[in-house]
Amino acid sequence: MSKEPTIPSRIDFMLQGWKKMARGFDTVDHILRRQSVKRNLSSNRDGRVSLRTTVFIVMLLGPIYGIAMGCYAWVAGERTLVEQIPQMVYSGTKVPLLIFFTVLISLPSFFVINTLLGLRDDFRESLAAIISAQAGMIVILTSLFPLTLFAYVSTSHLEFNYPLAILINAGMFGLASVSAQVLLRGYYSPLIAKDTRHRWMVRSWIFVYAFVGIQASYVLRPFIGNPNTPTSFFRKDSFENAYVRVLQLASEVIQGFFS
Repeated sequence: MSKEPTIPSRIDFMLQGWKKMARGFDTVDHILRRQSVKRNLSSNRDGRVSLRTTVFIVMLLGPIYGIAMGCYAWVAGERTLVEQIPQMVYSGTKVPLLIFFTVLISLPSFFVINTLLGLRDDFRESLAAIISAQAGMIVILTSLFPLTLFAYVSTSHLEFNYPLAILINAGMFGLASVSAQVLLRGYYSPLIAKDTRHRWMVRSWIFVYAFVGIQASYVLRPFIGNPNTPTSFFRKDSFENAYVRVLQLASEVIQGFFS
């Protein structure tokens, strides 16, 4: 017969759980502190975030913002919570997919540019910096989900609230991505000090990442879910031009404000 766990063993188990949670918060704090990143970049253990840790953070935190995105129709009063749960699950699943998909599509061209500029020997360091910045981006994005929910509630009475909800989330992703570039520059600073051409590589990565990310988010939609259409994981017209659609949405919102 198995013995009943003693009180000291239970306490020890609880303490181990709290220690793991504390280490998790310490990792998040470490990601966001640009100064410590700069100071410790020479040590991969202390300065950068490992691939395994980054994947874990994206898989853990990404769904939180995704669920917040997907609850739009419920917050706006267009659907019940039960009706909106499938969209919330889909959106929570697709945010990590969006991050991974964007990085994987962007890396080959970035690798080629590094090779053409004679920086291939530093690519491993560059890749470590990029991976670490993704962890930072998802932490920042997740911290913005209360603002997204607040924006949903504040604009639910407007006739053009759905196009506005799309632009709000685009703005949140844009803010998180821009903020993550600050972290990326911190991780990249020793490489830039070593060879100033790496400064151009950071800029090229930002351009490629943004270009791919906007189109990837359009292909993987819906993230929010139009209350007037059935809930689905993908849209049939996914492979359209995202940039044209963004301009159309901006036009709809501007017309709604001035009509």
